[in-house]
Amino acid sequence: MAAEKDVFDLEAYRREEDEAVREAARASAWWEDEWLKFPTVTKDAEGGWHYWTVPADTGVYQDDWPLGERLARETVAHMRSFREGSTVFRRILREMDPESTVGQGFLTAIEETLCQSSPPLLQPL
Repeated sequence: MAAEKDVFDLEAYRREEDEAVREAARASAWWEDEWLKFPTVTKDAEGGWHYWTVPADTGVYQDDWPLGERLARETVAHMRSFREGSTVFRRILREMDPESTVGQGFLTAIEETLCQSSPPLLQPL
C-alpha cells in the first residue's frame, strides 16, 4: 500500500506504477477480446474498429436472410454474457445496411428475440 511505503522509496513507487500499467494493459486486452467475440466485429491492421463486417448480399434470399438471423442470435448470445456489449450493439446498428437482406434478417431476428424473452424486452408494434 502507498501509505506503508517510505516517501523516498522511489523504487517502490516505480514497481507500483509498473504493475498498474501491466494491469491496465491486461484490462484493455480483455475488453478487446470481448468485443471481437461479436460475430460482425473486426479490427483492422491500423487498429480501427469495424462493427458490421459482413459480406454484401449475394442476391440469394435463402442464403442472405438466414445469415442475418444467425448473426443476430450470436450477437444476442454474446450480449447476455457480456452486458457491456450494448455499446457494440449500438455501433453495429449504426454501421449496418438495414435495407440489405442480411440486415433485414438480422433486425427481424433481434426483434423476435427481444419479444420472446421473459418478460418481453420489446413489445411488437
